[in-house]
Amino acid sequence: MPEIAVFAGPTIPASVVHDRLPGRDVVVLPPAGQGDVAALVAAERPRVVAFVDGVYERVPAVWHKELLWAMSEGVSVAGAASMGALRAAELAPYGMTGVGEVYRAFVTGELIDDDEVAVAHLDADQGYRPVNEAMVTIRATLRAAVTEGVISGGEAAGLLAAAKDLHYPDRRWPRLLDGRDTPLRDWLPGGRRDVKRADALALLDLLAADEIRPADRAWHFERTSQWRAVQPVGRTALPPAVAAAVLDDLRAEGGYDELERAAVLRLVAAATGARPHGAALDEWIALVSERVPAADLADLTPAGLAAFAADQACLVAATTEVAGDVPAAILDTLRVRGEYAARVASKEKQ
Repeated sequence: MPEIAVFAGPTIPASVVHDRLPGRDVVVLPPAGQGDVAALVAAERPRVVAFVDGVYERVPAVWHKELLWAMSEGVSVAGAASMGALRAAELAPYGMTGVGEVYRAFVTGELIDDDEVAVAHLDADQGYRPVNEAMVTIRATLRAAVTEGVISGGEAAGLLAAAKDLHYPDRRWPRLLDGRDTPLRDWLPGGRRDVKRADALALLDLLAADEIRPADRAWHFERTSQWRAVQPVGRTALPPAVAAAVLDDLRAEGGYDELERAAVLRLVAAATGARPHGAALDEWIALVSERVPAADLADLTPAGLAAFAADQACLVAATTEVAGDVPAAILDTLRVRGEYAARVASKEKQ
């Protein structure tokens, strides 16, 4: 189980990530698509997920719900630079940590278009090398050129408008400057401001300093039907025939109905209760690991164990909260079964 997982590619290479985090248990993964963060958390449950680069367009992008789920499981989630900055700005109210200039621009509303961070890039075997310039980098570079007196504000505005009119894969300096007599051409090699890389480095520095923290949640993760349909299981898949055989044995032994009621209570408590996270979740993981036989937990992944522990915490909290109402609820259950009047009458005669 890695301590830190970083989704990166065209913005910053894996070698730089490892260089900035010496001695740390870190894994660098390709740009994330839909389901990748959820699958990682279900299988490995890293302490921190750092989201820099993601895929889009022909591949579904990372789902907000899976990032929320990761945070609800106690994983610290941070984003910067590219799609990570977009998701961090959108999920900042829920505790996702955002880092850098690009993130701040989206949070404040200075930027609103997803294409501001979009780049086309080559495949993994070619180092995810980008083939166009991100709009945010064009903006930062032109802003620096104006500040340093290389070009006027009017020329910068014209270049910005021209770049924005291009489809994002066509945003390249040679195309923007084609036919223009401008000192920017000679200044660019040393003057270019790679704001996305700078933001990614800032995120890595925070990771190195252990300054990315779990979400301080004042919200409830809603396990909708859509989420349940795609939620990572978090445990080794039990062959259907084995599961069916176990359930058949329970029915034959007469223990199925009691377990069914207990299971329903567990599901309701898990769906509606306040799930622990951070240190509280770690305590529950330790508790169930101590009290439940190891063989009965063996097929759970780290995230599966965390989910099991959180479910148990919700169940304990729910049963504790309603303990005083249980006697009356038992009598109501007798009403449902048609046994209430007869039992009460028999006791009144005694």
